[in-house]
Formats: sequence, structure tokens, C-alpha cells
Amino acid sequence: MRLFSRCHGGSRYARVVGLIGATVALSILGMRPAPRSAATLPAADRYALRGVLTQDKAAALTFDISWGTIMPPRVLHILQHDRVAATFFVSGPWAQQHPALIRDMVQSGYEVESHGWAHVDYSGLSAEGVVANIMKANQVIEHLTGSRPGYLRPPNGAFDSQSIRAARSAGYTTVTWGTDSLDWMNPGVDTIISRVTSRIHPGDIVLLHASDTCKQTDRALPAIIRDLRAKGYRLLTLRALLRTGSPIYRG
Repeated sequence: MRLFSRCHGGSRYARVVGLIGATVALSILGMRPAPRSAATLPAADRYALRGVLTQDKAAALTFDISWGTIMPPRVLHILQHDRVAATFFVSGPWAQQHPALIRDMVQSGYEVESHGWAHVDYSGLSAEGVVANIMKANQVIEHLTGSRPGYLRPPNGAFDSQSIRAARSAGYTTVTWGTDSLDWMNPGVDTIISRVTSRIHPGDIVLLHASDTCKQTDRALPAIIRDLRAKGYRLLTLRALLRTGSPIYRG
């Protein structure tokens, strides 16, 4: 069966009729036009947000929290004492267990975003599983903060194109980082400080942690703050950083 008839004379009418005929034929055959390939999707639908393209000496300190009662308040106290803006990516269960700390973050002007619910690799979940994980956490975080998060740090930083698109369907942009402090490895205070201060660059998103398993973050943080300020950096929340330039999406 021929699906497309030749349009003699190239008239607009003939082209329209041809398109309608093709659509009807595809419908009859139970066929659909081929979806766009992953390569043709916008960068934000394929990759994670990793930084901002800007000439402004600005960066965002971001902290993941999934568990613990010792390190989270220590980190929060340091940030409050030094009047440093920051963004916290909190898991749903931790937020649910520590509502007072979440409210303290909000009242102090910190940005609270999502670290999902179950601490599992999103690259191993179906699209439906990713959305379910995100929205379960969203229900708790939005209730406690009074606003809906819009950014997601996937557990373990694991994502794929499917999870990126699933997160966007739920209203979330997937965020990873430009500089990894490696504080989650407890490599030594000096190592954490050096990694951040030597790798910082305009528009950087810095990965830090405030879970109890990260036992050196609070000792490294004051020196990181002093050094970055001495270099002339403004430390902003993620949303404020995004206002300084264009988002950078990379795989």
C-alpha cells in the first residue's frame, strides 16, 4: 500500500491533502510518526544541570542530607554564623524525621530541594519508579517548606536520559555538580578544602554533604568559606546562581 501520493504541481492544496492522507493512512495501519531521537531532544531533557556559564565570580555550595542528627545542625550553624547562602538537597525520609531542622533552614533563607525518597540509583528504575520516588519526597518537603521544590539531586548522582525526562515530567530539573569535594569519602580535612578551593570556577556547583557518615565536612567548611571569599567569590543559593548566567547541561 502506498502511504504517500506524489503532489503534482507543488501546490499548497496538494501538499495539505498529501499530509492529511498520510496521517489517515498511518492511523489505519496503527502506526505513529517516529518519536524524536534522544540526540534531538533539548539538552535539559537529556543531561543534568552541572553549573552556570557566567563571568560572575559566583558559586553555589550544595549539601546532600539523607541521614543523621549530628552533622546537619553543625553545618547549618556554620553557614548561619558566617552568613553564607547555600542549598540543601534533602531526602524525604530525613525531612520527615527532622521537621524542625527543615523549618530552620527555610526561616534562615536557605534553599531546600529534593534528594528523592529511597536512596537508590534512578538509572536502575523505570520512568514510573522515578516519578513515584520523586513525588513521595515532594509531598513531605513541600508540606514542611511551604513551597514546591523544582530541583533534584539524584541519589549517588546516578541518572540516565530516561530518569532525566521522568524528573522533568514531574516538574523537576536534575542537578549534579561541577566540583565534588569528596567529603563523603572522609579523605581528610585538608583534602576536602584543597579540592574545593583549587577547583572552584565561576558558575560552579559544589557538592558537599551534611549526613552523619561524612565526618569531616564541618571542620573543612569554615576554611572553604574563608578561601572562596578571599578569592572574591559570592556564595549563592542554586536558584540565585542560575540568575547570573546560562545553565550548563552535561552528561
